[in-house]
Amino acid sequence: MLRELMEEMFSQMVEAKDITKVETYYDPDFLLYTNGQVQDYAAFHAGHARVYPTAISYSVEYDNEAWVEAGDRLGGRMWITTKRPGEEATQIEVIFLATYRGRRIHRLWELTWPDWSQLQAFETYG
Repeated sequence: MLRELMEEMFSQMVEAKDITKVETYYDPDFLLYTNGQVQDYAAFHAGHARVYPTAISYSVEYDNEAWVEAGDRLGGRMWITTKRPGEEATQIEVIFLATYRGRRIHRLWELTWPDWSQLQAFETYG
């Protein structure tokens, strides 16, 4: 069930760049631990609100052999490809562990390569 929720979130929110879906998929007490940084719900929402209106596009591919689900926890591996007009696409590998509260992500720990926060496409994120 959690895998389906995660895939739905990436389809409905990230790939669709629909900022209105953040509250659907993320708990108000959400915390993101990413590459040594921590963001709360407000910072996460604000960053996406700045990036989504830009010309960036996202596509997601999952490692179907890497899903692990137990109770309220979900782990996995995926690749998110970002593309902006006139630039080469960038593929970001993501290894993550998420905990859910109800049907929303409560905590998310992730490592990405390359570090997404260092990419030019996200310079307006932080």
